[in-house]
Amino acid sequence: MTIRITVDEIKLIFELLFQRIKDDQIEFVDVKTDFYWLITSDEWSNFDFSPEAVVGSLVDDWDSLQEVLESKHIVTYLDYERFASILRATSETIAPSKKKSVEDNSD
Repeated sequence: MTIRITVDEIKLIFELLFQRIKDDQIEFVDVKTDFYWLITSDEWSNFDFSPEAVVGSLVDDWDSLQEVLESKHIVTYLDYERFASILRATSETIAPSKKKSVEDNSD
């Protein structure tokens, strides 16, 4: 199965998500974690085996993205992964997801 995602749709979705944060009057987010599990891009959709997670660092990701803002290096596609990690951490800080247990589904 292929999902076609246009750049304009990505932009529109991001603008809507950003507007939600603005509407909620969130000016900053204090992320209190650094390390996270990361599945490499060549493994994250391959269900033929169990992937080996590597450790990522939000501090390193944010430092690299700050260098982009300061024009110390040009944007690379690796920066998309870094930004995705920051977005995930931001989302989890604002509205943490909850694990559903088997007991939760026994209603």
